[in-house]
Amino acid sequence: MPSITNVGGSLTSAVALTLIAWAVRFVRARNSRKQDEKELHKQLGRFHASISAAALQLLVQTEPIPHVVIDVRDKQVAEQHPLPSQLGRAAAIPVNQTHSALQTAQSWSMHAQNAAPYPGVEHMLVFVGDIEKEMVQAATHAAKHGFARTATLAGGLQAFEDIESQKAEQKYINRDAVAGILGHVDVGCLPQQAVVLDIRRHDERTLYGSIPGAVHLPAHQLPAAFQMTPETWEDAFRFPRPSPGDWVIMQCRTNKRATWAAQLAADAGMQNCLIYKQGAYGWRLQPEVKVYSSYEKGDCPPEPENVEIEVVDATAARNELTKLGILQQ
Repeated sequence: MPSITNVGGSLTSAVALTLIAWAVRFVRARNSRKQDEKELHKQLGRFHASISAAALQLLVQTEPIPHVVIDVRDKQVAEQHPLPSQLGRAAAIPVNQTHSALQTAQSWSMHAQNAAPYPGVEHMLVFVGDIEKEMVQAATHAAKHGFARTATLAGGLQAFEDIESQKAEQKYINRDAVAGILGHVDVGCLPQQAVVLDIRRHDERTLYGSIPGAVHLPAHQLPAAFQMTPETWEDAFRFPRPSPGDWVIMQCRTNKRATWAAQLAADAGMQNCLIYKQGAYGWRLQPEVKVYSSYEKGDCPPEPENVEIEVVDATAARNELTKLGILQQ
């Protein structure tokens, strides 16, 4: 009877070699895709970031910074599957048309069909879609035209199906407690690290002053900042990046931008983020911190309002800090 040992051995070897060849091709393809993705991300603007569906919804609803939402899906797909209602009116520009659309106001008008005005360099361009690579590709097109502030939607449009679980709890802190954290009134020794982030624009701080002790990080830089390493953060902003367990108090003129900033912080893993409820408008503890009405960059700045200087209630500060868990009894 003829032996089949050699035949079996040859077949086994052939299968093994085939599997090895397939594995090699798979690894090479995967490494090639990763390299392509790295090269693509290198082309992104300085302030590019990925933001959650919850942060995008707040951005659209409250408009803390100038922005435009751009749907980069194929037009047929976009027509069959409309954007979530939370996104309001967005410009529908397929990814293969974003480069030409962003060249000039005229080309934008042709592609966007008046869904939104041509964005300026101060705008954040948020690209949404179903495929991450398409959103990133559109963001690189924007960067080539000088738009440094871009964002893509983390998880794609399907992330809106689970948006409720992404929303951070909005927790507020009042002026006297903030004054206690910053050392403007004696509330005892704070056992935990706490930082107050002034997220207003540079022009607001220059014209109307800033709360002593608060550090500055403009709201438009926050999405990218929260994705930086501690070393890169400190090089960029000249103060240490808060740790996940630190208390972070977001402060703007009132609290609109601060509410959006708190969501971004929560998305970045910050566990103890608070919103300064009254903002710079309600500080009124030092004459150099002026009270002013809202205005956009490029508008004529309003005259400061005349207000009486007030006194911190130390007891109220201690009670609130204790209730929040920042100050131990």
